[in-house]
Amino acid sequence: MRIIDKLIPPPPDKRILLPKLEEFHLPRLGLKRKTQKVFPFAFDSMFYRGLGFNNRYETFIKPFEKIFPEESSIDDVLIELKEEVRNFVVEGLLTPEVKIGTYIPTKYGLLRTYTFPRTIKKSELVQSVELYIEQDIAENFPNTEVLYAYDILESEPDAPYRVLVVIVETEIVRKVENLFAEFNLSLDLISFEPICVINLGLLKNLPQPFAILYTDVNKILIVYYRKDTVLYESFSFLFTGEEIPEDVLNLVLWDIRNYIVLNDINNIFLAGIVTEYEPLMDFFLERLPIFGIITIDKFPERYALTYTLGERLLNG
Repeated sequence: MRIIDKLIPPPPDKRILLPKLEEFHLPRLGLKRKTQKVFPFAFDSMFYRGLGFNNRYETFIKPFEKIFPEESSIDDVLIELKEEVRNFVVEGLLTPEVKIGTYIPTKYGLLRTYTFPRTIKKSELVQSVELYIEQDIAENFPNTEVLYAYDILESEPDAPYRVLVVIVETEIVRKVENLFAEFNLSLDLISFEPICVINLGLLKNLPQPFAILYTDVNKILIVYYRKDTVLYESFSFLFTGEEIPEDVLNLVLWDIRNYIVLNDINNIFLAGIVTEYEPLMDFFLERLPIFGIITIDKFPERYALTYTLGERLLNG
């Protein structure tokens, strides 16, 4: 299985198809390797967070996070993040040798899977994929410049072709890249949030098919993955660390349960910020058909996706 992560801004008036990235290849024990450093970070309209670690999982930038009191513009969030980056550069922690990566939040993009009969030629397959992508762009991003990438998923010789497609808004990619360009730094990896959630499941070797209910400061994102299908849906919700009224939480979980039942989703794993609060986690476990909990051990659970990005930077 190949999951595309990197989204590269295109030349003017042109979109770029992206090179494939291989599956995770974790380091072999006992082999000496040159120390590699990575700086994965995440951002959205209510927070940013990040950390720096090396291939021995030693941190050179401690986990940091800022949560905003209310929804903010991405520009405001990135301005605050830029000051953090500036400090890391001044302190000599962020240098061109450090690999940097992030993901684009769900609301700024689209993830699709297309199916085509095995009988068509590869050239026809590429043409068909391009046509479907253009239709999706016209329907979902009619007046927005976008980047897209696709990957033909592995399948049995007689099975239909399955194509995974990611489309994201170009503007937000440029804003993040420009932030780092001011310090003569560039991003090695730009992912898309649902893709990053899938990669978390692959990294943790979850039995397939699997679904992950990923929780963050301002959303609950459910992503279902199997070799022939990817489904996802985002539910707005605010995790403040304070006590949440039960009736409010029940309404959100009711919508999530309905989505799970409607799409016949099973083998669900809970991950992210909610697992840091035991009473809240228990509330989820009691009311949703959750099979297990994902933990990352090395860092706080809210860093699950940034940790996953770090693994991609080290081993992708």
